Amino acid sequence: CKLVFLNPRVSLDVLQNYYTSHYLPYRGPKAWGKFEKLVESSQQKLDLKRVKRVKGVHVISPDSLILDVGCGNPSFLKACQKELKCNTMGIDFSDEGWKEQPSHFDGLDLQVAEIKDLPSSLKPDVITMWHYLEHDYTPLENLTYLKSISKPSTTLIIEIPNFDSTSRKKYGENWAGWHTPRHISLFSPNNIELLLQKSGWKVTKLMAYGTMNHYLLYWMSEMEQKGIKWDKNMQDEFWEFMR
Repeated sequence: CKLVFLNPRVSLDVLQNYYTSHYLPYRGPKAWGKFEKLVESSQQKLDLKRVKRVKGVHVISPDSLILDVGCGNPSFLKACQKELKCNTMGIDFSDEGWKEQPSHFDGLDLQVAEIKDLPSSLKPDVITMWHYLEHDYTPLENLTYLKSISKPSTTLIIEIPNFDSTSRKKYGENWAGWHTPRHISLFSPNNIELLLQKSGWKVTKLMAYGTMNHYLLYWMSEMEQKGIKWDKNMQDEFWEFMR
């Protein structure tokens, strides 16, 4: 099935050492220093693109519940709250993505939890995973459990790096999608469909592109070639990124 997986894995008890407050997705726009507002605007556009994706595949009402797994910095859920006026819930195994901005994310149900901690009565209408599944230590088990606590009409939206992509073939060992040791599995269209079917989900649409600008993985891979330190202030890289 061409699944690529990390072996050996970092043990779960030390995994948190790789998801500190310096982790770029947790830092969000603040990582870009004086260009924070420009990057924040770009993130808002991405979040609205993801909201549009949700609206395009599921009818959302004020009673609907959107569950975002691996919510990180929960700006997507903030956009759902504003644009869709529905119930939202985000889980992550760390609160590094939101603990410094409690007032900004006021009204969102954000929990430090794993999928197995979700109650069987939850019944979300939409489940989103924006670049989460590649981090999951037990994807088959967790996707199966999510199916068991969902409605028959629940829609699952997954976005992941594509191991069969042109960027991976171009950059090889410097491809940003490796992201070792955080990425546990690297999927391709054929094996993600097998995984979803085996865990009880029906695949209705499979696309080889996501909501993120496809250039981003190319740029990150270029940075990997240069040996960038991702925990640094990123403002020095801003104009080169824009160019």
